[in-house]
Amino acid sequence: MTKKEISIILPIHNEKDSLPIMVRLLESSIKFDKEILIVHDSQNDNALEVARELSEEFNNVHVIHNNIARGVKFAVDAGVSKAKYDTIIIFAVDEIFPIIAIDKMIDLLINNNLDFVSGTRYSKGGLRLGGSFIGSIFSITANKIFKLITKIPFSDCTTGIKMMKKEVWNDVNLQAQPIGWAYSFELAIKVYLKGYKIDEYPLKSVDRLFGGSSTFKFGPWLKEYLKWFFWGIKKIKHEK
Repeated sequence: MTKKEISIILPIHNEKDSLPIMVRLLESSIKFDKEILIVHDSQNDNALEVARELSEEFNNVHVIHNNIARGVKFAVDAGVSKAKYDTIIIFAVDEIFPIIAIDKMIDLLINNNLDFVSGTRYSKGGLRLGGSFIGSIFSITANKIFKLITKIPFSDCTTGIKMMKKEVWNDVNLQAQPIGWAYSFELAIKVYLKGYKIDEYPLKSVDRLFGGSSTFKFGPWLKEYLKWFFWGIKKIKHEK
């Protein structure tokens, strides 16, 4: 049995109020070996000072500057490059409730010899509250239609909370524009197409319970997500 240990990657964007709550909850609730990698795009991020204080308080918390390019996808890239464990989870700083699923997700991954476990807000046991109303309706509808057409075994391709072996992230060539969490849709499609051993686990998600700065802009997000929606349908229908 693989040892339970994980690198938690936390991209931040002006979330000084949420960050200390998230880190302390992770520290207190996860009892197996872990490291927390806080990744920032900008030296002007309002959470950066808090992040540095947390790294001084906890020896397994590290602050990483994403100097690749701006955007969550590149922040994750920067985090993965520094991760010391073979299992990683990409996490959103503004969502504390999915923390309770981390232990079950890694058990699922280890006990079933999986490569990739995606969180889901849209299957039995999952829940989504808060955030943009328009964004929520769009996400729920798009995921349901996408699953219906493609038969992909994910009910929530677009969630940003995904656990995987580090080699999976390094193997998948992501090409999504750095607009929000659009890359997570592409990632879900490509791990399925590549034949990795995959599953999902229900999450209870409450967006921005403690505030923070959202990058949601309906027009650009809609365009990028729809690009991967139609690309995924075409590729899966052709290859599966």
